[in-house]
Amino acid sequence: MLSHKLASEAPTAGGAAFDEILIAGLMAGAVMLTVGWEVLRERQGHPTVVGRVADAVARVDGLPRWVGLPMYLAILSLLSAGFGVWWDVPIHMQNGRDEGPLANPSHYPIFLGILGFLHAGILSIGLARGPMPRRTVRLAPSWHAPMGALVVVAAGLIALVGFPADDLWHRLFGQDVTEWGPTHVMMIGGAVTCVLGCPLLLAEARQIDAPGTRSRFARHREALVLALCMIPFAFLMEFDLGVPQFPAATQFIIFGFLSAWIPIAVRIFHGRGGALIAGGLYLAVHGFLFVTIAALPDVLPGRFLLFVPAALLVELIAIALPPARGRLRFALVSGLAVGTLGLAAEWWWSGVFMPLPQPFPAASLVWFIPIGTAAALGGALVAVWHVTQLERVASPEAPPAPDDGRSSPRWRQQAAGLAGIGILMALMGYFAPPSGGDGDISATVTYDDVAHAGGSGAGQCTGGPEQCTASVTMQVSPADALDDAVWVYALAWQGRGPGGRDDSGPRDPQTDTPGIVRVDLQPTGIPGEFRSTGPLPLYGNWKTLLRVHLFPTTLVAVPLHAPDDPAIESDRGREIVTEDGAVMTVSAEKQFLQREQREDVPGWLHGTAYTLVMGSWVLLVMFYGWCHASAARPGGTTAPTREREGSHA
Repeated sequence: MLSHKLASEAPTAGGAAFDEILIAGLMAGAVMLTVGWEVLRERQGHPTVVGRVADAVARVDGLPRWVGLPMYLAILSLLSAGFGVWWDVPIHMQNGRDEGPLANPSHYPIFLGILGFLHAGILSIGLARGPMPRRTVRLAPSWHAPMGALVVVAAGLIALVGFPADDLWHRLFGQDVTEWGPTHVMMIGGAVTCVLGCPLLLAEARQIDAPGTRSRFARHREALVLALCMIPFAFLMEFDLGVPQFPAATQFIIFGFLSAWIPIAVRIFHGRGGALIAGGLYLAVHGFLFVTIAALPDVLPGRFLLFVPAALLVELIAIALPPARGRLRFALVSGLAVGTLGLAAEWWWSGVFMPLPQPFPAASLVWFIPIGTAAALGGALVAVWHVTQLERVASPEAPPAPDDGRSSPRWRQQAAGLAGIGILMALMGYFAPPSGGDGDISATVTYDDVAHAGGSGAGQCTGGPEQCTASVTMQVSPADALDDAVWVYALAWQGRGPGGRDDSGPRDPQTDTPGIVRVDLQPTGIPGEFRSTGPLPLYGNWKTLLRVHLFPTTLVAVPLHAPDDPAIESDRGREIVTEDGAVMTVSAEKQFLQREQREDVPGWLHGTAYTLVMGSWVLLVMFYGWCHASAARPGGTTAPTREREGSHA
């Protein structure tokens, strides 16, 4: 039974305050005007601070001025944005909504990071003089933009546009608290794919035979930059934090795809040890994020899968099937190994290090290993395409790929890339959208070990601000409804309240972090009965529910408690108190997890908005492919000391 009460004022569930939007806009405008002025003076032939720094970097690393400084700025900006995101998401999980874009300190490294890598691409275009690649985009008679810079700019633009688009989305539809919300995909997707421009810039530098591309060190640097294309692992952050809002299959799809693509691509490109370079960089980046977030007071650090098994498998298979004797065969066998043995090893690791609801039941691997293997084969195909395109870009004349038994014909490699992306999109299209079940499962909820503030054990939890916790037992009907569940666990979050003021409540038993509690629900031996392995908070700001995931896409829950939220005008915003002995329908958890979403929005507006946002993302991916394909085409002339005017895409 649910009762409705009123509580304290909460931060807005719609867009941010106008003054905060104005300040953020002024910050972005100041950066844009400063960089724009530097670029304008640079193109007019005047000495600039940016030009002098770029030339100094070029003298040290031997890369063209339009590659070195912009690439390093883009990478540092990505680290800044990554740190901010890994800080920001736990804050919202522990504290709830904030007042606006400037009210949360984690937003600053994100915002500045996005501005940084966007303007890294702009600087690359502005600094583009001297020897240039054969394929560029002509902006003026003596101004040509390299393709790698266009990739970085396009990614930065969609990420930056995601900020105001996200605020507009909140105003139209209410808050979307998932990592994969449409405007979040714009911001995060732009950030994690911006790095694709860096290997392309280095390939363009090799094409003009820049001094900094000839050494062994340069080859290692290119391998490391190519390995950075693993950054889309950020889309698994909800699993890393123990609050997945999408089906478990998506973790196997994304991880299988990336853990095949990256080590296979780096091994083909670099040769011996390439996959291990990718594995080492993965651990370094995730270790950096884990350590820096763990150093912050009372912030939940994200865990991560290991990736090393995939790198080792790829390296071992390269010994038996050298890529030089047939890279497509090597890639497919490696993808098969990564999808089976590699993902099985990751499942074992999840039981050691990952948070609840992992590890998933061993029986569920019968479903997930084939799904992950299909994704890994898609990643292997993309790896072949990616490396082949970079090699063709780096070649002075971009010769067609030979059909000599050592590599696949060009058309086959192009088809491989399209097929790999197609496999990923098909798998995500089927397995990613969660469903809410049929409403044919009910659950009887009972409490015991009730504890009130001050140690009192009398009575039941009745909501309100008074501290009250209890162990929970759930009896489902039909009794066998959850026999094959992927996860059954309890989640309580946002217990600290706005601003993170309350640390007095229970802490997560795995990490000793305030504001969030994740507790397993174990079968008691009675058919259909599960009991929490620890107490759950049922008071104050806490949002507490029992979560159930049934294969393939059903995500349902039993809500236990949520505070009244005056900022939410619909019935979803009223306080929820599930009483002892209540019989509940196990319903779609989205109604509870995303209670801020408005219910009065016309369907056509929702459909139009989703189409526009997702369409922009599809166009961006197509643009990436066009940039790589255009840069790889033959044409143009070699000019070692002046800007080339050859043929332009």
